[in-house]
Amino acid sequence: MKEESDIRYDGNRHGDSCERDGKRMNKRTDEVLSLIASLDQGAQDYLNEYLANAPISILEKFEIVRMESQTTFIYEEEVIQKIFILVKGRVKATDQYLDGVSFEYMWFKPVKTFGAMEVLLGMDQFKTTLTTVADSCFLVISRDSFEGWMSHDEKALRLEAKTMGTYLLTQAKLARAFLFLEGRQRVMVFLSMTLELNGKPGMLRLSRQSIADNTGLSTRTVNRVMKELTAEGYLRCQGMRIFVNREQRTRLECETNAYWQGSGTWNRLL
Repeated sequence: MKEESDIRYDGNRHGDSCERDGKRMNKRTDEVLSLIASLDQGAQDYLNEYLANAPISILEKFEIVRMESQTTFIYEEEVIQKIFILVKGRVKATDQYLDGVSFEYMWFKPVKTFGAMEVLLGMDQFKTTLTTVADSCFLVISRDSFEGWMSHDEKALRLEAKTMGTYLLTQAKLARAFLFLEGRQRVMVFLSMTLELNGKPGMLRLSRQSIADNTGLSTRTVNRVMKELTAEGYLRCQGMRIFVNREQRTRLECETNAYWQGSGTWNRLL
């Protein structure tokens, strides 16, 4: 199929080089390529592969969007108009239930595309709520442009399908594994992973209700576990603030890794 432009993204050169046919790349394309070149090697490699066959017109349609921590940018059941590709930062997925309970069931590192799964499954609405848990940066493209790109780029489509399948498999495995953890273990795993992802080493701001919602425990059980962990020297509490120094954090991670197969199982999808 004839490409929309002869200007090609050269993934092997980390976005610094394009074949030109006498046209000059516009400012947006330059900004996108510069952003890709500034990412860590793992993110660069993924995007290089993802965009290897994309026409330059796709790069021109991306917007660079930066968000502060704790920004909810997608709501469950919201109509999908844009696709978000996380390239820097962290994001959490939260399901909302009719009784008001929310459950944070997955955390994401770059690179992750949000909205692609629903679009590829023929859905019109997002199926989860997504919030940044650190200052984050996204490449954002309209749904129409994304669908047009995927329909003509078999390599990108196959990579997206692989990522989507890995996500679904990981989510199912984590859900099953979490069922077999005792209340104390659930709280310790949740605290350990939240410490790693929240971007503020040493301190968390969490209510007992929030911990209960995200571990499937009652607030009474959470209160009991938190008192035990404080008495045993794993952490220190001051209201909703939970303080964990470096030695305590190492101890917490070592114990949770023993029955959780390492932190990577929880927060890495790729």
